[in-house]
Amino acid sequence: MINFNKNLLDLDGKEIENANIGKIVAQTLVQNPKGDALKIWHIASKLHKGEELELDKSDEEMLKNLIKESETLTILTKAQALECF
Repeated sequence: MINFNKNLLDLDGKEIENANIGKIVAQTLVQNPKGDALKIWHIASKLHKGEELELDKSDEEMLKNLIKESETLTILTKAQALECF
């Protein structure tokens, strides 16, 4: 199970208020014009609700790549999102 339901931490290790990793990644996923729309929509919906994800290896790799290749996520967000895997 993959859990993105946590707040981002700043460089001092303190939680950033209203910066839930799952919600940030969910917004990024639904704004991406590429990929399997239904699959991505279902993943984004679960992330936004704070639910854990159970993905097979191919879906896990797809999600990792979408996060890595995002041009809108910051390095701070990408790194902490990728640590969730």
